[in-house]
Order: sequence, then C-alpha cells, then structure tokens
Amino acid sequence: MKRLCALLCLVLWLLPGAALAQKIGVLPFEDASGAGAGLGEQVAKLIRSELLKNKKLTPKFIQYAPKGEDEPTTVDVEKAAELGRKNGVEYVMIGTILEAEATSSSSGLGGISVLKQSVGSSLRTVKATITLQGDLVSVQEEKLIESFRVSGSKTDRSVGADVSTEWGSLNRDSSGADNTPNAKALRDAVEKLVKAVSKRL
Repeated sequence: MKRLCALLCLVLWLLPGAALAQKIGVLPFEDASGAGAGLGEQVAKLIRSELLKNKKLTPKFIQYAPKGEDEPTTVDVEKAAELGRKNGVEYVMIGTILEAEATSSSSGLGGISVLKQSVGSSLRTVKATITLQGDLVSVQEEKLIESFRVSGSKTDRSVGADVSTEWGSLNRDSSGADNTPNAKALRDAVEKLVKAVSKRL
C-alpha cells in the first residue's frame, strides 16, 4: 500500500512538468515568390493560430525590424536564436514563401435557360498553389533542428464568379477574403507545416 501511494505521488509530481507546453516563437516568413508585402506576416499569424490548437506548444508571434543599416534584414539561425532568448521561447520558426501562384481561366457555357430565354454564361476556374519552407531553430543549442517543405493547393470552379487571384487580397478586411482559393491553399499548407513541426517536437 505504501509503495502504491509513493508511486502515485511520484506520478502526480511529474505530470505538471510533463504537461508543460513548450514555447515556440514564429517570425514573419520571407517572401521569395514576389506575392506582395504583408503575405509573410499573414503566414506567420496563421501558423501561430494553428499552433494554438496544439496543447504541446505555446506560440508567440515575434516581430523583427533591423535597427540600423548594418543589421541584416533577413533572419538567420543565429539571429533567430537571439530573438528567441529575448522573447523567452525554446524554439523559433523562421521560413520562406517559395511559391505563391494563382491562375484563372474561363470557358463559355451558353444555352442556359432562364425564364424561357437562353443566356450566355461562363465557367471560371481559379487554381491557387503555395509552397512554404519552415526552419525550426533550437534557442538553447543555437542550431537548425530541421527544415520542412510543404505545399497547399485549391481549385475553385464557379459560374460567372469574379474571384481575385491576388495574394494581397488575403490581407483585406473583407468577409470573402477567407474563402478565396488563395486563402484555402494557404491554410492547407499551414496545417501541413504545423502538423510536421508538432510531430518533430
């Protein structure tokens, strides 16, 4: 009985430490795709939101702005570790938007009958694809743990639809921005990236 009680006390003592979430900082992603200003920050914020669903990790969005002309605009592993220490996190996620493309095509349908009158219409197809590379950095070890490369894509077909193919539209305060193929493709890529990082940690 005494042995059982001692074992139970040990488990209860260890559980809080085992359940303690690890802190991970997320910096705005660099845009190598030419998709436009603001998308890198949008990617980082979506990653943070997705990480919040995972009880193993506590995310923190980290802004970075060079203080002087001599300070680099890009964040390498060493700089990521430094920012991680300043923000009190154990890991830092830096990354790059490698590709962000959206193409649109239309085809005539014709012959649609509305109130017994034939009207012309068109089927518009929009395909969006985005590829992200996320680099996971250990703050304590000051080294790259692993790089993850993921892609997300979405194709929407609508009759007579006017869907934006601009990635910048994701940052607009409009209710329809979250339902564009671009936004859906981005969410797909972010979910895959967070899943891969969570498995690694």
